[in-house]
Amino acid sequence: MQHNGEKLARCCSLIGAHFVMAPLSFVWNYGNLSAYMDSYIQFNCSPGCADADSQWIIALFVASVCPGIFISGPATKRLGLKWALILATISCNAAYIACAWTLQASMIGTAVLMGFVNGLSLGTVMCVSFTYVRLWAGQHENLFLATVTSASTALAILENQIITEYVNPDNLKANARVGNKAYFSQIQIIEKVPQIIIILGAISLGFQILGLVLVSSPQPSTFAASPNVGGKNPVSRETDIHLKGSKGGNRSTDTRGLHIKSNLHNRDARHDYRSNEERKDARALHEQPTEDRHKEGNQECDDFSSLPYSYKPLENLHTRSFKALWLYANALSYGLILKNSYYKRFGLLYIQDDRFLTLIGSLIPVVASIARIGFGVCMDKGILTVKDSIILSLSANSVLCSFWFFIPRLNGIAYMFLILGLASVHSLIFTISAAGALQMFGSDHFAENFAMTYTGLTTSAIFAAVVSPLLLHAIGWFWLFFTCSAFSLIALGFAVATAMGR
Repeated sequence: MQHNGEKLARCCSLIGAHFVMAPLSFVWNYGNLSAYMDSYIQFNCSPGCADADSQWIIALFVASVCPGIFISGPATKRLGLKWALILATISCNAAYIACAWTLQASMIGTAVLMGFVNGLSLGTVMCVSFTYVRLWAGQHENLFLATVTSASTALAILENQIITEYVNPDNLKANARVGNKAYFSQIQIIEKVPQIIIILGAISLGFQILGLVLVSSPQPSTFAASPNVGGKNPVSRETDIHLKGSKGGNRSTDTRGLHIKSNLHNRDARHDYRSNEERKDARALHEQPTEDRHKEGNQECDDFSSLPYSYKPLENLHTRSFKALWLYANALSYGLILKNSYYKRFGLLYIQDDRFLTLIGSLIPVVASIARIGFGVCMDKGILTVKDSIILSLSANSVLCSFWFFIPRLNGIAYMFLILGLASVHSLIFTISAAGALQMFGSDHFAENFAMTYTGLTTSAIFAAVVSPLLLHAIGWFWLFFTCSAFSLIALGFAVATAMGR
């Protein structure tokens, strides 16, 4: 009976971990929504409301996820997983819905709420969701990391259809040109933009509430019965701390008040001793000349990344594996920002069918989900390593971006395949970054190490917000897309030259 209860709790928690990731769908529906928001700012908002470029919304969203991940550590230690998730859910959706009013007055205010606050809250939601996966998924961890990040892309399919059917049900054309951009000036379209923001916020909130009801932390008996699942500790020392309530003293509790630390104390003590000894051995190995670090078959052991212990947050900065993963996140997130910001706005210059461009936006999450799950399964089964995934995705991104300027001039179908190809590549950022941080640097400090990897996305997002509008106005669309291709080539060269993996 107890076993059945644990099985039910596992299923509910893993399903709930997918639902709470609903706000991540913003990454995939912003490209469609932004075309209407830009038109609203151009023709319908109050004087002075266009006080910033709308590029800052998606840039701040992506950039602020990283500090949100950092915040998740102290938040979960002080409040527990469940309460940290509840507070992040409230702030995320309140900020998003409030943009229905800030959009009418200030783009800066909209960027702060829809971009910064929304992304900051999502960072905490994401890390808590990943923690629930680590607690429950066992040996299928990589697969569930992929499906959790894919759940929001599936939701974006529905949201993209709702956006266009509500805002532009008559499939009107973008009838105004300002510089090298196209806009909708029809009043029946732009007056609905604040309303669709409220609708999208309500959808996200509903899914997150359902997820909050479903998720729970394992009971102590689960650890006692399964001390080693699939060769991994089901709960690391860091995760044990994450389960602590705000008044737990020196005893960690989960969010339902279950005392866990007493059951794990001896095992954690042994784990600490083992980790410290391995860390000493690893440092000694790292100090040897490079040629002495080659093992059988002349196999390279780069920066002791294959040794079975967990890095402290600042230790991974000295490894080439971290630098390669960080550059990968930088390069692909730059492409992600450009695609999500411009795929519809650039497409409107050559493709007059708004519903067709919405169809592309709706297919993006489908392809993204398939790519994430496919790569997750391949990594789970050992078919692909993290390094293989990085090399494949950077190569594809570089090739596709180099043709981006020319493809829509051919026909809409070719443009659809190009954008879907980019979407499949960009969808891997969260999966590969999380899996890479976990496999290369261990689970004891997963939140901090994942956040440090995610700083690559933060840096690239700010860079894109500052530079891409300037490049677009100064040298045009072709060179803007070329910078993305070149950036991926640089990151690809570094990844090929780096031995990675655990």
